[in-house]
Amino acid sequence: GLQIVGGIASVFDSVVVVTDRRNLDKQIRNTIRGFAQVSSVVGHAEHSGDLRAMLQAGKKIIITTVQKFPYILDDMGGELAGRRFALLIDEAHSSQGGRTAAKMNMALQAQAEGDEEPTTEDKILAIIESRKMLTNASYFAFTATPKNRTLELFGEPYQEGDQTKYRPFHTYAMKQAIQEGFILDVLRNYTPVDSYYRLLKKV
Repeated sequence: GLQIVGGIASVFDSVVVVTDRRNLDKQIRNTIRGFAQVSSVVGHAEHSGDLRAMLQAGKKIIITTVQKFPYILDDMGGELAGRRFALLIDEAHSSQGGRTAAKMNMALQAQAEGDEEPTTEDKILAIIESRKMLTNASYFAFTATPKNRTLELFGEPYQEGDQTKYRPFHTYAMKQAIQEGFILDVLRNYTPVDSYYRLLKKV
């Protein structure tokens, strides 16, 4: 998902990349800085004050964590309502590593399915559903395993008989990623134990 950040930065006043785990946050920050032509266009908001200052200053690419997502929506929908923003939620399916603010955890735990730990996807959806969708922001969530609520909120509706269903806006399949060399095919040299055993017996 990070390859499109530079491309859409020219379309929006600011692109905000939202992550959850701190190590992932650091990895994305370093990746974006690596391909950004001018490092000054990329900012990392560690505190809500940093985030607010960068949004107001019009920093082109801002990296922050899901814990600051409520501040993002409040600022974008308030005094910055005249600007256009892109919100990129990367690795939306991943669970949180470490602790979240107690308030957010309590609110989200109630919405999580069963006893599962709330994922970034759960957190983002809970926050968005508790507020109105911003008309000056476009939302992009990158996940390998979208939940039904995510597809209903961000996907494209289609009719199947008398039912309305939802499909992802865009799909980048594992097969395509393997063909383009972005990931390795871990099953390329895979041999089931039974097949290997029969092969050895024949030899």
